[in-house]
Amino acid sequence: MRKISLILLLLASGFPYLLDAGEFTCTQGKRVSADLGDGVIMHTCLWEKAPDVILRTGPLELIKNGVLILKMQTNSNGKLHGEYTSWNDAGELIENGNYRNGLKHGAWLTTSKNGLRETRHYNNGILHQP
Repeated sequence: MRKISLILLLLASGFPYLLDAGEFTCTQGKRVSADLGDGVIMHTCLWEKAPDVILRTGPLELIKNGVLILKMQTNSNGKLHGEYTSWNDAGELIENGNYRNGLKHGAWLTTSKNGLRETRHYNNGILHQP
């Protein structure tokens, strides 16, 4: 069975894409940009881990109408790993923290819709209550 990432499915579905995303850098795989519609452009990296096994690896950015709204990292197995940050359409922070092998780990800062900020602490995906 051929493993295909969601991004490849999007690209195969007819989303316009461009190889070479300008200053966006991939340490592994090829740079890819895709127009996801509604003013959202995705920059990411695709890597052929093995024959017929293509993963999205390394950085991913979503830019909506010129505003960065998501920035994250994945490891060579395609799991979330490293810093994760999301912003709303006005560029205000929504969430920031780190993933370790697909699980939230360490301090995570979140901002509610009414502007209140809260920090929560995770250990390998498990929320630690104060």
